[in-house]
Amino acid sequence: MRGGVTVVVDGDRVVVLETRPPVAAKILTTPVGPELVLIGAAAGLLEGDTVTIDLRLGPGARLTVRTTGATLAHPCPDGGWTETTVTAALAPGAVLAWLPEPLVACGGCRHRSRSTIALEEGAVAVWSDACALGRSGERAATLDLRLDATLGGRPLLRDGLKYPEGADSPAVLGGHRHVGSIHLFGRRAMSSSCPKGTPTSPYLQLASPGTTARGLAADAAGLERALGAVRATFLSVIGPSLKEVPVHG
Repeated sequence: MRGGVTVVVDGDRVVVLETRPPVAAKILTTPVGPELVLIGAAAGLLEGDTVTIDLRLGPGARLTVRTTGATLAHPCPDGGWTETTVTAALAPGAVLAWLPEPLVACGGCRHRSRSTIALEEGAVAVWSDACALGRSGERAATLDLRLDATLGGRPLLRDGLKYPEGADSPAVLGGHRHVGSIHLFGRRAMSSSCPKGTPTSPYLQLASPGTTARGLAADAAGLERALGAVRATFLSVIGPSLKEVPVHG
């Protein structure tokens, strides 16, 4: 199945919203701009499924993106793949918060994910990604994740994870099943903005305006403890009034 979502934001209004199963979407109005909530409209991701999410923000536009639940990459017994592609284009002054629930790479899966975010000068984004390498008692099979970010047409960050090749080692994952990253693009979070009691070591300053933080944990709760405060700090950098919804469970 080939599906996805196309969204165009002009100022504080969503002017285009197109959805195709297995994804549906709902727009919420908030005091700081529209919020796009992605909803699973059918079983997935099943072998052969391809989902494309296309986000386009005009000058000064704001958008927050969330999901109602985790994305499951199901087994691919016939050797095929599940695939997701996310493309975000931010005009000058645009603000994007990409805050989905984690990807769960089920045992037997073969999943590819490609995310591309292009920021014009003056645009800013917080980009959150987390992945569980298998459900409880499982071990994920094959995973290929890639993120490419540019600012003003120049490379800002090239990031990725291939599992198990190279990643399933003491030098990379060290046996942890939950991995996540929080990126701030277009601005920097300085050490003085670290939450009280949080070490500065997870912060990595990019060559161009941007800051990234990574976390590893044995379970989802541990990953949230490692990155939750960092996510809140990055959100405060792009707008003091933009608050994240607490995650329970």
